[in-house]
Amino acid sequence: MKAITKNICKLVLLLFITSLNAQETIDAENPNNFVTGGGQESQSFTLYVLPVSIIDIEGFTGFNSGINDGVLEAGLPVSGGTSDLSNIWLNYTFRGENGDGAEIFVSTNMPVPNGVRIEVQIDRNDYGNAGDFDKTAEIKKIRLSESESRIVKDFGNGYTGDGQGNGYHVIYTISNPNGVSFPAGFEIIYRIGN
Repeated sequence: MKAITKNICKLVLLLFITSLNAQETIDAENPNNFVTGGGQESQSFTLYVLPVSIIDIEGFTGFNSGINDGVLEAGLPVSGGTSDLSNIWLNYTFRGENGDGAEIFVSTNMPVPNGVRIEVQIDRNDYGNAGDFDKTAEIKKIRLSESESRIVKDFGNGYTGDGQGNGYHVIYTISNPNGVSFPAGFEIIYRIGN
């Protein structure tokens, strides 16, 4: 019985020593061992990027005199006055969800006064040089009203660059032969959507 116990102890000791010698050791001084040594695993993951829609009108201070044009930024309504409608630019930044495209719509926040006609059009011959965007504007003039009209058709992710001279050059034509005043709070609204 002593011989069997002695042989079992030798066998256990031998297995223990063998298992100690079989374990992998990592030299912490060598960073390559962390990449190629040890039990390597991989884990997949999904990264969700939130959509972004920002739109801005540059060079436009509206229709009423005395407006503070320092508050014009993407996301705020356009209101107020100007006499120069020749240097207005539509800028945007857009990243859709799952590669979805978008369009840009224009409307007013209240009825255009009787006797007044406001038309807007993208100048198809004058796009800014900055950014990375589709030049997919509508060709026709759009008569503004409270109903939204599409001014830029289906486009994908992109950005126009910021400021005057970038993006879409917007041309306004206003007919107001009787000099009708615009009501307080009258605004032209641009919206990115589907």
